[in-house]
Amino acid sequence: MADNHEDRNRTSLNPLKAVGAVLSAFSGIRAGKDSKNDLAKLRPVQIILAALICAAIFIFGLLTLVRSIISSSGS
Repeated sequence: MADNHEDRNRTSLNPLKAVGAVLSAFSGIRAGKDSKNDLAKLRPVQIILAALICAAIFIFGLLTLVRSIISSSGS
């Protein structure tokens, strides 16, 4: 019964909180207390999916930036 209550607390966290936790981990500005709190509330699947999405957006942004710089300098 206690496990069911714990699962409900973990799943009730907003997916944007997972993205916020991942972005702050990417930048290294997360406090230790907040990081432990997020790990207690977030499911690993939420963290992994948010990290993959954020990494893909970051890589896409870098590629777009490099391509625009290369195309503008070649003209």
